[in-house]
Amino acid sequence: MLQQIFFHPAGTREFKDFGFMQAHLSFKPHLPEGRRRFGPLITIDDGTLTPGATGFGLHPHRDVEVVTFLVSGQVNHVDPNVPDHDGVLEAKGIQVITAGTGIVHNEMNASTTEPMRAMQIWFEPRAKGLAPAYSRKALEAAEYTDRLQLVLSSDGTDGSLIVEQDVRLSYGQFSEVMSLTYRPSAHGRSLYVFMVEGAAEVADQALGQGDALGVTDAGDLLLNAKPGAELLIFDLPPTSN
Repeated sequence: MLQQIFFHPAGTREFKDFGFMQAHLSFKPHLPEGRRRFGPLITIDDGTLTPGATGFGLHPHRDVEVVTFLVSGQVNHVDPNVPDHDGVLEAKGIQVITAGTGIVHNEMNASTTEPMRAMQIWFEPRAKGLAPAYSRKALEAAEYTDRLQLVLSSDGTDGSLIVEQDVRLSYGQFSEVMSLTYRPSAHGRSLYVFMVEGAAEVADQALGQGDALGVTDAGDLLLNAKPGAELLIFDLPPTSN
């Protein structure tokens, strides 16, 4: 497979105003070709909920890996069938739901005074009909500041949460100008870099908030981060997008 590079400017995302939430949608089946998915990565919804927003109400999911990365604020997760899955996740926390054979849940802004911003990330699972599962984790600033922290993997490496797909997700927040190299986990992997905040240069491409860069058959990836940059790096199986 030949290496290909895809630049996805923030402005090419779809904007949706749900009233209680304003969201920019990176991948959806109805979007133009190239914006429908990136391998098993099938959704990145960048949404901000208004203070006190009660979400969509209880709704189902099946056969999808639902990941919530909380950028700011507090999210209250509600599962009417498994109360142990209820709880509040703070900013810079991550939550993973294997919907499998079926779950019902809702996510609400836990604050009545502050907005909440979250990345809702969906992966196609490794198989259909998996047993539902739930996990969450608060990230420690020392582990992701001025470096990349592995937060999601298929095997729980370095304390990362487990997702039922051959993916690795890393997060970094930078307080100063910094250059670093990301090495793919295996030969032929695809990488997708999403800018949560701030600015960086990735593979000689300038990226700002909401921009993204996809690389198939990726080699080592050079990142030059500016102060205030926050980014997610998806390490994915080989794909032609």
